[in-house]
Formats: sequence, C-alpha cells, structure tokens
Amino acid sequence: MEWSDKFNSFNSEKGLAYIDHYKNIVAWLDGRAKLLPPVEVNLDPIAECNLSCTFCITQRYLKAHREEVGEMRRLPTEYMYHLADFLAKWGVRGLCISGGGEPTLHDGAWGLTSYAAQRGMQVAWFTNATNIKDKLAREFMKCRWVALSVDAGDRETYLKVKGADYFDRVVHNIGGLADLRGKIGSEVDLCFKFAVLPENEQSIYQACLLAKELGVQSFHVRPVDFERDDVGGRKLELNLPLIQEQFQMCHELEDDNFKVFTVTHKFDPEFHVQHNFTQCLATPLILPILSNGNVYICVDHKMEKDYLLGSAFPDPENILKFWGSNAHRDLIKSVNISHCSRCTIGEYSHQIEKVVLNDGMFLSFP
Repeated sequence: MEWSDKFNSFNSEKGLAYIDHYKNIVAWLDGRAKLLPPVEVNLDPIAECNLSCTFCITQRYLKAHREEVGEMRRLPTEYMYHLADFLAKWGVRGLCISGGGEPTLHDGAWGLTSYAAQRGMQVAWFTNATNIKDKLAREFMKCRWVALSVDAGDRETYLKVKGADYFDRVVHNIGGLADLRGKIGSEVDLCFKFAVLPENEQSIYQACLLAKELGVQSFHVRPVDFERDDVGGRKLELNLPLIQEQFQMCHELEDDNFKVFTVTHKFDPEFHVQHNFTQCLATPLILPILSNGNVYICVDHKMEKDYLLGSAFPDPENILKFWGSNAHRDLIKSVNISHCSRCTIGEYSHQIEKVVLNDGMFLSFP
C-alpha cells in the first residue's frame, strides 16, 4: 500500500488529467500540431547548497564539476520576476522553485510566490528547511505545497546523510511553519520528505513520528536512485523487510490531518530502477530552467549538454524560439531511455503509450 486515498498528488494516475496535453504531444511529434505550453516550470534560482547529500541529482555540478554551470550560478532577481510575467502570460499553471542547490539561499526568490500567485499561477517550493526566515515562512503560506527534505528522524542519522549538523534547526523551522499555518489558516500542504538509503533505513518510522508531531500534513518516503551514472551507477542493497515493516507502521499513524505516502511504484519490487515505457514522451509537461538561464528537456538530466534545449536568459521570450521547434522535436525523439535511470515522469510516458497511442482505455466510451 502506497497511500490510503488514491486522489493524491503522488499518484501518477494524476497524469490522465493531462489527457489534452498527452494528445497534443503525440500530434506535435507527428508534425500535426503546435506544442502547448508546459503545465509546470521547474525553476532553479541558485546553484549553491549548504548541505552535502551525495544522492542529490544536482550534486555533480554543485560539488565535483562546478565549471558545468558557468559563471552565472545565481539568477538575477529582476529577471526571475520578468520570467514569472512571461510564464503567466504564456499559460503555465505551476511554478516550482526547486533544486540546482538550496533555493532559499537566493533571498531574491523569496517573493516569487506572491508575485506569481497574483498572476494566476500556483507555486511550490522544495527546500532542506535550514534557511527559513520569518518573511519566507509567510511566503510559504501562500504556496500550494512545500516539500521539506529531511531524510532522517534523529540528529545522528541526519548528520550521516546530509553532511551537516542542522537537524535541530530543521526541526525548529518545520515546527514553526506548521504553527504559522494553523495560526493564519493557510491551506499549504507541508510535506516531510524522506529518501531511503542504507544509512537511514532504520530511521523511517522515527522520522514519520517526528513529522506527525511537528504538525505537517504529509510524510513522503521513497527509495533513492543510485543507479545514475553521476552518483556511481550502483544498485543499493537495502533491508527490504525492515523498510516494509516501517512503511506499515507509518501508515498506522495516519489520521484525517496526517497522510503517509510510501511511494515505490516507479521502482521494481527490489527498489531498483524500472522502465515500463519505450519512448520519452512526457517531458513537454515540465520545463526546467536552471540558475544559468539554460533550459533542458528533462528534470532528471539537468546540466547535461545532450539534453540542452536552449537559453531563457536574458529574455524569457527566447523560450518561444525553441519550444515546440523542429530541433525540440528531434531532441526528444533522440532520447535513448536505456541511458536514463529512474524517470520522474516515466509513468506519464507509459500512459501516453497505453492511452493515447493505443487507446487502451477506449476513451470514446465513458
């Protein structure tokens, strides 16, 4: 069991709500339509981080190969607001302020939540919760959701996994967010995130208990993907019985105000990478824009030159020159998924193949 209510944001069946986009992508790839704007833009304001999580998908260019980013590791504040204007006008629905580092280290990005929301977009943040000041906490209250990457249930495990002794600060900050949410009546979903490693697999239930005690709305736990080339290309040896036992115990903590998501459907039963699709089809749903202004076709292949689509800097409207272009189409068609590890949106590609290309659900018959 991954969840108690299938109508949740982590259920990949959500992709079927994008059926119009699915059909449009197929038609565009065949040269029969103009590509719609992405549903979401994933924005990396800064390529710096105050932690050292070896499993982070951006650790390669944050630590070992910093030259990959180039001279601009921080998007200018004025540019990000100009970008938000463009995205809203273009028709993008969601703005996720995310990795490439720890986004809260760029204080110029703090006000983007209010600014983008005023222009009709919903906003979300990914953060390690180490740098949450009062002003930013109040901005978070206007988000649709905030992902809080903790990956531990105690100080010792946190230090081992994150490489810094910020556990007490993180616990204090998350508790403060939960208290503020209740005080002002915000509807933001605060999600305590836990990525399973051999170093923290014994700490899952303890972390879930902590999450509930702190007052967040959800606890999300999933296996880490270490099968990517940039982090060693190895399969983890996890204690699956121990993990599954803790998953069950976590689900028993659920109530009306606290939900648990043990998300494993993107992995095989041994928690190793699996692909149940044959083509890269779903990437036009999400557009990643990085701290140097570069745009890539895939959130799982940031700063990889083979996936570079173009640059959105200094003018965001440059996106319109390459989005949906022949070069964009050819780039997607050229992707060899055997070179991909865990795919964030692989289930969406699976749905496009089964539902749109093959009409496996007989869509003309409700």
